[in-house]
Amino acid sequence: MRSTPVTLMPELWLHIVKFLPPSSMAIFKQTSNLGRQSTKSLLAGRIIVATGRSAFIFDTATNKLLLTIKGHNLIVRRCKFSRDGRRVMTASADGTAKIWNSVTGTLLLKLTGHTSGLSSCDFSPDGSRIVTGSDDSTVRVWDAENGELLLTLYHLSSVSRCVFSLDGNRIVTISHNDFMARVWCTETGACQLNLEGEHTRPLTCCCFSNDGKYILTSSFDKTARLWNGANGELEKNSPSRELCHELRIFFQ
Repeated sequence: MRSTPVTLMPELWLHIVKFLPPSSMAIFKQTSNLGRQSTKSLLAGRIIVATGRSAFIFDTATNKLLLTIKGHNLIVRRCKFSRDGRRVMTASADGTAKIWNSVTGTLLLKLTGHTSGLSSCDFSPDGSRIVTGSDDSTVRVWDAENGELLLTLYHLSSVSRCVFSLDGNRIVTISHNDFMARVWCTETGACQLNLEGEHTRPLTCCCFSNDGKYILTSSFDKTARLWNGANGELEKNSPSRELCHELRIFFQ
């Protein structure tokens, strides 16, 4: 990685292309604007990008590289800020998830237990729990303070996405080969809903609406589908304009 300073770029991606090896381009990005609520100058307006075995935090206003995070043995597949912006999580193909101080880069916690590479991770909205998804077909829920394993949830194939609801009471997950999304209770681990029978190819993304009333899924079948979050019934089916690896949906 070249250590050249950041210059120009209204679009941060142009700088990232120059800053990182093209052969290991960014696989995930997330902005952290919520930090503005707590520490105005320190945590506001950052973006995290994973590439290769590292993750990088940039300032979105200046395009300046703020922090380089290293510590995995294989590629980082997912990275995520906590809601307050103070922590960042990296999930790697080496089978571990690691929690870091997002300002100093200090390693705070290492989560081990998956038997294959990780593909997804998320913080609960209150920051007290962590969920990880893995190629070992399991989803695991952890205590974010001490790393204690709280729940293990099972899919039929490799898990590609796991996301908390905004109230933290549910998790929606998707896996590569069973063409369905599942909704779980975060307290008991019970599977509450199977969203299936509509998509005809593997799912690429899933998320809850802010009020939890709906769940959105997208698929390589070029459709996005809106489900009732209470009973799992299909609300709406609409064609996607492209094959989405990252689907960002904002509900009113």
